[in-house]
Amino acid sequence: MVLCGLPSSRPPTIVAVLADDTPPVPVVGPQDMAGSLAWRLARYFKAQVEDWYDVCRRLTDWEDLHLVDASTPERLAEHKRLLDDLEGVGRWLARATQGPDFPDRTTAELVAMSLQDLKDRRALWHGPMSEEAREEFLKSVFHEP
Repeated sequence: MVLCGLPSSRPPTIVAVLADDTPPVPVVGPQDMAGSLAWRLARYFKAQVEDWYDVCRRLTDWEDLHLVDASTPERLAEHKRLLDDLEGVGRWLARATQGPDFPDRTTAELVAMSLQDLKDRRALWHGPMSEEAREEFLKSVFHEP
């Protein structure tokens, strides 16, 4: 191998090999670059929405464990904080997905549906429903005698 114009008996360094063997960067137009970026961002955003949705779904397990049989004021306050956090993130996601130029209607619908579910949970656990009515509702939903 010849480095800097002088022959060398040493094996080539990785930098020298890459410098000699690296293919040229393909020239793409601005449309290709922007389209590729938009596609990647939408893919990442969808993954973030799905992560948020998974946490929203796990809230059901938390409610079953901590609220269904014996809710305490402390647990209800904790639940309210969880709802506040999840709804806050959901509103942020909704602002991004509700525009007419958002490319993924399925993801937008998932955000809207999940936000509505969180609002319904808030009404169930923290709304003006009496304790007796709440217990009756939970029995009807969970089919408990």
